[in-house]
Amino acid sequence: MNRPARGFTLLELLVVLSLIGLIAGIVAPRFINLGDKLSLKNQRLEVRQKVNGLPLLALRSGTTLQIDSKGAPLQLPDGWHITARTPVLYQSNGSCLGGEIEVWQGDNKRDSILLQPPLCQWRS
Repeated sequence: MNRPARGFTLLELLVVLSLIGLIAGIVAPRFINLGDKLSLKNQRLEVRQKVNGLPLLALRSGTTLQIDSKGAPLQLPDGWHITARTPVLYQSNGSCLGGEIEVWQGDNKRDSILLQPPLCQWRS
């Protein structure tokens, strides 16, 4: 009795491997870009949290803090910095006088934020 042949032919295997390679070639770059976008979003959120924490930092240290053209007294993620054309002052009692800051990543301006007194919180 003849047994039916089992397994796949070489041609079938090559077709399946080619299809898998084609799909991976289309999908993989999207996942790589997604990782970069998520990293950028997380860094921006970290900068936002640190700016929103400045009133508490000024209150705890008992000193006046300011954001000016030289930057902010914060440890920000690599490549990020904050400037203000006119100084934004955070007083030792935790209140802020308001102003506008610019958020930069490298040479790219990411945001221009208007901080409203008395707490100067960065919203959305």
